[in-house]
Formats: sequence, structure tokens, C-alpha cells
Amino acid sequence: MRKGYIQLIAGLLILPSIFLQTDIVFIFLQALYAIILAISQKKKFKLLPNLILLISLSTIHLLQPNGLLLTKVGPFNITLGALILGARKAFILISLLYLSHYMVSGKVRLPGKIGSIISLQLLYVGKITSTWASLENKRPFIEAIDKLLFSLEEKEVIEEDKKESSDTPLIGPILINLVHICVFWIFYLLPKFGYTISLL
Repeated sequence: MRKGYIQLIAGLLILPSIFLQTDIVFIFLQALYAIILAISQKKKFKLLPNLILLISLSTIHLLQPNGLLLTKVGPFNITLGALILGARKAFILISLLYLSHYMVSGKVRLPGKIGSIISLQLLYVGKITSTWASLENKRPFIEAIDKLLFSLEEKEVIEEDKKESSDTPLIGPILINLVHICVFWIFYLLPKFGYTISLL
């Protein structure tokens, strides 16, 4: 078994703890941990897109007042419940985004024809996103796309992965990913046992 498959399986076992999370503080901690995992695999983190996602979802949920009234801005009621609900959904999306980066960073090759197509798509997406982020000048947009495609062609997007030797020890990656799984599920279980942090 390759290290990439271990990360993929670990990510699949982590997913339910994110989807089922209802506590805003602990979903924030899960998102933060997912970001750390992605960064550990040399994935880039940009604060601005995540802030835009957080603000956008929180603002949308303000259209449906919920919970304690904090203040009023014109005709809009700013309620705590709506802000928390929007922030929770944003942190779930952020967690899933960076967890997916971690899951596919091992260049997993799925079995079968459909699996090979999915693996190829993941490879393309990874190469495109990493190359696009490295471009200094993204304007004008059409020229930037041309530079991106030429750069991908030069790097030979479709390249064979280096095969891991059969004697490569996997106990280390297995133990590390077990720790990651435990951390996410501990964050999920703590509020269930009354360990919560009040925002008020």
C-alpha cells in the first residue's frame, strides 16, 4: 500500500466528523487543523479567499434573522444565530477544501478505467492550481491562460509517478494518520460531552 492511499483512507474516515460537527468553535479548530495538514503537504494557503467565503456566507444568512439580536443596520437585523450558522457552513467548506488537498496530495491511482480517469483529473487539477498560483502576472487573463498551458506542456503534466519500493516502511504514515483521525473525532466528541466554549 502506498502512502497516498493511507492519506486518502484517513481523509474518508475524517469526513463524517466534519459533516456532523455543530459546534462553531470546534468546527473552526477542525478547519485550522485541515489547513495545517494541507500546508504540511506543501499546499499553499491564502487568507483572503477564505475570508471572502466566511464573510459571504455569514452575510447571506443575515437575510434570515435567527437568535439573539445584536444590532440593526438599516432594515437588516444582525442576529447572532445567523452569523454563527453562516460561519459554521463556511468553516465546513474550508475544512473540506483543505482536507481534500491533503487526501489527493499522495497522487493516488484508483483502480479500473473510471479510477484512472478520476486520478488523471485530480492530477490535472493539482498541476493547474499549483502552476496558476506561481504565475506572477495574471493579467490580461487570456495571455495568463496561454502561459499556464505552455508551462504545463513544458512540465509534462502526464508523467509517471515514481514507484515506491515494496520495502518502504508504512508504520510511520499509518500512525501519523491515526493521530490526525483521532484529533478530528476528538474535536467532534468534546462538545457532545459538554466541553464547549461560549461565544458570549
